[in-house]
Amino acid sequence: MPRALFALLVASLALSSPLACDASGGKEATVAGVTTGAGAKIVLRGRQGSQGPWRHYLWLKLVKVEVISFSVCAIWNRASSPPPSCRAPRGTRLPGGTTLRLEQRRSGPGWKTVGTSTDAALEAVLSNTVAGNRPGAVSYRVTLRRASGRVLGTSNTFKVFWNN
Repeated sequence: MPRALFALLVASLALSSPLACDASGGKEATVAGVTTGAGAKIVLRGRQGSQGPWRHYLWLKLVKVEVISFSVCAIWNRASSPPPSCRAPRGTRLPGGTTLRLEQRRSGPGWKTVGTSTDAALEAVLSNTVAGNRPGAVSYRVTLRRASGRVLGTSNTFKVFWNN
């Protein structure tokens, strides 16, 4: 499968998946009539493949001719690590007019969007291809944003370290 087609397939999967992020801590914020709530935050975790416990970071072996997948999970307004299913508690909703945005940074100052969700949970399956397919660290974060792009909250940074 051509690399560009594979990258498009992975990106579309990331955009259609829910990502779980934990939310708590911080000041109450009101932006354009949306109150995010005192103590609301986003916690981001990841795991190799699609099974196993959610971790704070991953060390993965890079094999450039293979696809090595990992999952990330973020849940809005949750006090602990995501559940194995990466689902927000029943009735949990994002503040009106906001989205969760999964962002990736390999190096340099900019963040690149690799997934979004209008639900309180966001899960994405990513791979070495999406991460640049070369050794080194790749950082991920999830932001809560208004439609205008204004950031209302940011998760912890989750890192994947690719080694030969």
